[in-house]
Amino acid sequence: MKKTIHSLASFAAAGVLLGLTLTGCTHQQPATSTAPERVQEPTRTDIRSHYQPRLGENETATMMAFPTGDARTSAVLLHQVMPRQVRRGEDFTYSYHVTNLTNVELQNVVVSLDSSNNLTVRSSEPAASRSGSGMAWPLGSLAGGETKVITLTGYSEEVGTASDCIAVSYNNFLCATTSVVEPSLALTKTATESALRCDPIILRYVVRNTGSGPADDVVISDSLPVGLTLTDGTRQVRIPVGTLAAGETKAFEVRAEANRIGTFESPASATSGELRATADRTTTVVTEPRLEIASECGEGQFLGRNFTHTYTVQNNGNGPANNAVATIELPSGVTVERASDGGAVQGNRVVWNLGSLAAGQSREFSVRLGSSQVGEYATRARVTADCAEAVSDTCSTEIRGIPAVLLEVVDLVDPVELGEQTTYLITVTNQGSAPDTNVRIVATIPGESAYVSASGATGYSVDGRTVRFEPLSTLPVGGQAVWRVVVRAEQEGDVRFRLEMTSDNLTRPVIETEATFFYD
Repeated sequence: MKKTIHSLASFAAAGVLLGLTLTGCTHQQPATSTAPERVQEPTRTDIRSHYQPRLGENETATMMAFPTGDARTSAVLLHQVMPRQVRRGEDFTYSYHVTNLTNVELQNVVVSLDSSNNLTVRSSEPAASRSGSGMAWPLGSLAGGETKVITLTGYSEEVGTASDCIAVSYNNFLCATTSVVEPSLALTKTATESALRCDPIILRYVVRNTGSGPADDVVISDSLPVGLTLTDGTRQVRIPVGTLAAGETKAFEVRAEANRIGTFESPASATSGELRATADRTTTVVTEPRLEIASECGEGQFLGRNFTHTYTVQNNGNGPANNAVATIELPSGVTVERASDGGAVQGNRVVWNLGSLAAGQSREFSVRLGSSQVGEYATRARVTADCAEAVSDTCSTEIRGIPAVLLEVVDLVDPVELGEQTTYLITVTNQGSAPDTNVRIVATIPGESAYVSASGATGYSVDGRTVRFEPLSTLPVGGQAVWRVVVRAEQEGDVRFRLEMTSDNLTRPVIETEATFFYD
């Protein structure tokens, strides 16, 4: 038996490719050989425990530890398991068991059949490669403590002894490595897509190191377009991110404000030394509402009649007017008879929550009022909404009274004897709710009488049988004016004293007569 012994410690320290070839021979013994004691397969908690293959009744095993012969100082333990006895010319099965005694990987392990006597290999698992008269089984790598088994089928042609000699080799490399990394940046930017001019615009930056190493001194930069500013009034965004580990992501938000409406776009970038990543350009559309208000109301109304003030608000801007609220402030002396849909009376005002007015949308709101006194009554409407300048308007209605002038005339003496006198008492009373002006009285005395005299609230003039009293400039509410005309009866008969009254309020003259009987 020939064996080559190398120290494991010596070739591990060398740091170069080493080759080790170990050789051992197994002889097929006669059937009278004593069977070795069957050994249970050991646990792998200690890789230097002696591995023992499980043997059948007609099997025997030989072993060798390589390269020192002592399993405690060797790297490979090699078993050959052979039948105790076989028949000439019949196939039989035997096996090689290769065990790594170390706790490190053995690489490029190869079992070689160097020579054999009266033993021919018919097949094996795994298959062998043939080279000249020899055979080899490349087993690849053996992990620490791992065992690999080669199962062979062979036969012997002669009676006697059959044997073979096998060798094991392995090549290990001592390698040193260093990590080669490359950082890489990726940046995304998002921005509020649409906003009102008074709303904050949120800019969000997400930077990620998509590479395999840290990116140092990362900085995010953005130059905002004209019309957008940060809260400090500048347009330059600079965010020091610091170091980003491989795969690490960091997110940042900033707030901007718009000082005008329009569309705003800008890209952003992230840098780390020579590294640079650019985010796609974002777009923000800024709009604003613009409110206008108009009023509609009757200029005048008579006392006792209700009157309505109507207001219309319209959003003439290009953005929604959210949370719109309309308020009508009421003057003293009025009562609310009805408010349009949604109006709520709150003290001396009526309030409507109009909700949101889209661009171009309008809303109407109105209040119906009543008053018990004449006068000028004005309301003031005010509309507010988010991001919109408040607007207001006024509406005024004059409440007028109705003059109701009553004309009465009576003769104080009736019947009247010829030659005697009678007096016609003329009374004008304002029974209405407003004063009357320029009240005029014209009296026509009967043809059967003669004019004697006249007197009263105003001066007069006489023209034949017509007495014209000068206008009474004002007859207040509840006021009364009195005139008198004295005549003398000259002809008997049923006569008529006639009066005609006009005023600024009367559209047609009021006619009144008084019948008097003259007799002889």
